[in-house]
Amino acid sequence: MYKIGSLKLKIALVVSAVLIALAILFFTQMLVERIQKREALIANLYAKSLEYIANDESATGEYNFIFNEIITQIDFPIIATDKDYKAVNFYKNLDVDTTLPPKERQRIMLEQAKKMVEVNPPIKVSYRDTVVLNYVNYGQSSLITQLKLLPFFEIVIGGIFILLGYIGFSYVKKHEQSSIWVGLSKETAHQLGTPLSSLMGWLEILKNTEPGSSNYKEILGETENDLEKLNKIATRFSKIGSQPKLEPENVSELIKNVCGYFEKRIPRLTTADGKVTKKVSFEINTPDEVNARLNTELFEWVIENLLKNALDAIEKDHGIIKFRVTDRTDEILIDVSDNGKGIDKKFKKDIFRPGFSTKKRGWGLGLSLSKRIIDDYHKGKLALLESSNEKGTTFRIKLNK
Repeated sequence: MYKIGSLKLKIALVVSAVLIALAILFFTQMLVERIQKREALIANLYAKSLEYIANDESATGEYNFIFNEIITQIDFPIIATDKDYKAVNFYKNLDVDTTLPPKERQRIMLEQAKKMVEVNPPIKVSYRDTVVLNYVNYGQSSLITQLKLLPFFEIVIGGIFILLGYIGFSYVKKHEQSSIWVGLSKETAHQLGTPLSSLMGWLEILKNTEPGSSNYKEILGETENDLEKLNKIATRFSKIGSQPKLEPENVSELIKNVCGYFEKRIPRLTTADGKVTKKVSFEINTPDEVNARLNTELFEWVIENLLKNALDAIEKDHGIIKFRVTDRTDEILIDVSDNGKGIDKKFKKDIFRPGFSTKKRGWGLGLSLSKRIIDDYHKGKLALLESSNEKGTTFRIKLNK
């Protein structure tokens, strides 16, 4: 699944780069053509003005118009030569060394004029449409040259950014995968830790309990629960990466079972008078029977993760974890609330990201796994409903019926 997603991303990056390059080339070429047409129009206007003056002896006063209105508009290299390309009559915007002898300057400019013919056809200036007097040769302005180079420069810069983005994305994905594998191994140890520690505790108690007594039978029952828990853990991890089978289950009963298991295994406090009280209590507000299509092992895993997060957040002497189930026409809402310290605003958008954790001993996989189980496997939604220091935190699960 990851390889397919990575391949799609690579294809998307390449296609995006090609489209951007084509768009830049098209737009730049359009600008170049418009500027070339403008320069050709100015050069042609200059040539026609010369032709007009040559054909009308009374138009000598129009020189001012040519120099003031046309020549000042020329910002590209232009050379007016005689008909045989042996003399230069006028030039502008040429990079010629003025310290050279006049004949050498003439030779260099004539060579440049002949090169301009390869870029743009020369404009003929004739007398009475029969005798050729001059040729007006013009090249490309520095603006056009820069515009032609601009797409390649932008494509290189864009390619560098895309490459850096791809490298950065690959690094993030690699780091995220590494965090997931590390987190998964730690989550496995954490999952196994509760029932194994519990089993060791029951074993010690059994050594000092009379066989056949009520306490003995109760301990055996809890031992069976822990063994069943270990079996569920093995089943959960075997279903990661595959599509689990969903069947109609009683949501209320599953929540009560998870709370019942943890109720006997959560920390306790002893008051000043020696009375033992629970540090955390549960409040379950749910109808007796609320059915939804789900996978029992994975759904219980989600409830456990939310419950453990709530336990970690509670710093008060007496914490409360509330479960409220709302049965609607087409969906079921499950709110899991605690009166803990809440989640900092700057971290709210990252809590479901793999590897993210604000706890010193956390590895940031519980909420990420839970969201994937609900969103991807059950086609529901797990979201943070609200969180603050005063009210604690509430997560909401939406399940489709």
